[in-house]
Amino acid sequence: MVVAQYEALRGAVLGDALPPEARTGLLLFLRRGMSGWARAVATMSAPPRPAGSRPPNWKIPEEHRAVVHIFAAMAINANHYGATP
Repeated sequence: MVVAQYEALRGAVLGDALPPEARTGLLLFLRRGMSGWARAVATMSAPPRPAGSRPPNWKIPEEHRAVVHIFAAMAINANHYGATP
């Protein structure tokens, strides 16, 4: 989901039409940068935890995971389509 949202924003930068549902993400990206955007997207897509439940074992924060997924998608696309100078 995060990668798809990022790809919509990236496509808009490259000249594709920006879907209406991605406009809020673009504003957030422009205002807070990639890290702020990834943090917000991860927070919105994280399932809510039931009240009174114990936190799970520590894992990498979702906003970091989102950035890793985005960079991985970029690297895969660069390798697939050929790197540009």
